Amino acid sequence: MKKLIFLFTLYVLVFFIFLGFCQNTLLLSLEDTKPYTSEINFIVNDYNHNFKEVKKNIDNYIDRIEMIKNGFSSLKRPYVLKDYFKYKLLSLEKLELLFKKIKTDSKDTNKEIVSYNQYNGLSEKEIKKILENTLIRVTHFNSTSYYKPEGFSLQAD
Repeated sequence: MKKLIFLFTLYVLVFFIFLGFCQNTLLLSLEDTKPYTSEINFIVNDYNHNFKEVKKNIDNYIDRIEMIKNGFSSLKRPYVLKDYFKYKLLSLEKLELLFKKIKTDSKDTNKEIVSYNQYNGLSEKEIKKILENTLIRVTHFNSTSYYKPEGFSLQAD
């Protein structure tokens, strides 16, 4: 009987260690996306508030979006975050298409703005859904474990 209790306790301990490892991997993967998300927010904020400056330096903004897309694509990501990354990359493609249309002086940009906002919203919903289902909230010191992506929405001119 003591042997069975010991084995049960050991299995429970191994389960929680494995669970903690999996969730820590998830949270560290999200921590790696923070610089990219911040850069996206800066770009969208510039578009919303300094459109004239954006139009002057449009090639710079397109290059920044390309670098963010390459960075997102190269990140190691757990299978659980597959949809989050898919939506985030789609939103970046729409943002890049928007800036390319601005570069060619196209007036039909509302479709890209709506698409960007849609995919960005889907990525935020996906990450919130995943993080609300995690069991362990704190994994290491000096860092919050609940990551909330701060996605800006584009505004039509």
